[in-house]
Amino acid sequence: MGFGILEPNTTGHTPGTVLLDQQAAHSEGSTGRLKHAAGKNSNIVLAPQPSEDPNDPLNWSQTKKNLITLVIFLGVVIHGSPLLNAGIVVIAVDLKHSVTDIAKLGGYLLIGTATAGPFASAFGRKYGKRPVYIFSSIIGLIGCIISEVASGYNQLLAGRVLQGIAVAAYESLAVASIGDMFFVHERGPRVAIIVFLLAAISNGISIVAGVITANLGWHYNFHILTPFAALQTIAVIAYAPETIYRRSAIYDIDTVGSEENLDKLASVEARAVHHLEKAGDGATDLEQTMTQGTGASLESMRPKKTYWQELSVYNGAFVEDSIIKMVLACVAILLNVGALYQIISTGIIIAWYVAVAILTGVIFAIPPYLLGTATIGYLSTGPLIGGFLGCLVPFLISAPMIRFLTRKNRGVYEPEFCLLPISVGGLAIVAGLLGWGFAIKNLQSIYVVAFLWGLMLFGMSLVATFTTQWALDAYRQHSTELFVMNMVFKNFFYYGLTNYIIQWYLKSGPVQLVGVMAGLSGSMCLLAIPMYIFGKKYRHYWHHHNLIKMLRLETDRTGAE
Repeated sequence: MGFGILEPNTTGHTPGTVLLDQQAAHSEGSTGRLKHAAGKNSNIVLAPQPSEDPNDPLNWSQTKKNLITLVIFLGVVIHGSPLLNAGIVVIAVDLKHSVTDIAKLGGYLLIGTATAGPFASAFGRKYGKRPVYIFSSIIGLIGCIISEVASGYNQLLAGRVLQGIAVAAYESLAVASIGDMFFVHERGPRVAIIVFLLAAISNGISIVAGVITANLGWHYNFHILTPFAALQTIAVIAYAPETIYRRSAIYDIDTVGSEENLDKLASVEARAVHHLEKAGDGATDLEQTMTQGTGASLESMRPKKTYWQELSVYNGAFVEDSIIKMVLACVAILLNVGALYQIISTGIIIAWYVAVAILTGVIFAIPPYLLGTATIGYLSTGPLIGGFLGCLVPFLISAPMIRFLTRKNRGVYEPEFCLLPISVGGLAIVAGLLGWGFAIKNLQSIYVVAFLWGLMLFGMSLVATFTTQWALDAYRQHSTELFVMNMVFKNFFYYGLTNYIIQWYLKSGPVQLVGVMAGLSGSMCLLAIPMYIFGKKYRHYWHHHNLIKMLRLETDRTGAE
């Protein structure tokens, strides 16, 4: 039992639990021959273990991994940019439509994202993430061009829907791409950046978009965005090779992890090193050792791909399952209580940010504030700073916190450790929401409003980051399905908000509105307590009673895993 986390009543390895710190665990006998991190983290056992193949993404250099990640992150930012929020009233007058209709433009973008997400994910798992990223960037670029030449509401709507379809791949596959390339102890900071880009960076875009709309007109937001969309499309073609890799399950020590399997893996890795040192001698013996009893392939004998070979768009089918089966598996992940909690909690909590962003574009454009479009955009400085800090804190403390708690837990890492900071995030969310509502009611200074908006997003980013990291580590074998449904639920819920949030505000007022938001957010954060205490017991239960497997919807593990 580690820090209040209850152990399963039966023995056997629990997927997600990893013997991470060899020194604290005194596990040199079972893990001493496995691969370890370098430098100050030399006591950290790499999980999952990289194979002997130089083409395994886990074996790529940090520079290459970070460059690929940067290209993917650019896709998240560019194709999901909320360019219209600050100028909702101005655009409504220009296009002769209601404010609600203009708000719905963002909603239709989200509908496009939510609808395309499961199919983008399924195609990504079957044929690789690279072709899906490339197709999505091209579609997003076309959508951006249509939006910049739009002369009416319907043309702008078409452009935004295409951009929504484009962002689906980046929202649903970005976190899974992190899992493809990085080890358990490296994922936290990258997840924090993803959350920052999906939540906080949009505020920075609103600041710029507000100024552009006020001085040049709303069309220029798309005029300026189009070259960046083209640049990102070129970058994803030239610098984002396929990250899915056929790696034997024995390397996934966070999923398997018994001493018998660790011994087999250590033997495989030792013989592979010996083979490489002999530069070709004894290849037959090595092949027999690696294939007998382990299921591993002769990965160390594969030649390293050239740059041009890595640019191949089609690399064959990675799994035998049909697209429809994998789409249904995404829905079936809702049967997993842990996954359901992550999907619902982050979807609802981050949704309130969308609601506040839409309301800000309306509240401050009408009496008594009567602010201009540029000034409304400047209000987003508060949540930009708050969101940045909400992701900077996990970025800085995630890895040290995991190392500290793992060391105190005798070298064993439990994904539930990531749930501990949620209490701080929950307090910030409730305080920010309630403070924002009362500030609007009492006509407080816009600086007070911006600060409280920032406090709110600080808490939201903190909760979303650590909840996502927990889910990625606890249910990595279902991470793709989990994050697809997270994206689907979040975007459909966002769409619903764009339809009724303005009417809800006008009917109930800001205090009652934020009271409901704060109550639901606080409840979601409190539910992290039973998830923390019983999380390991449930992971063990799900491993032996996997409903996705019982429904025969589990993805063929000879592929991407």
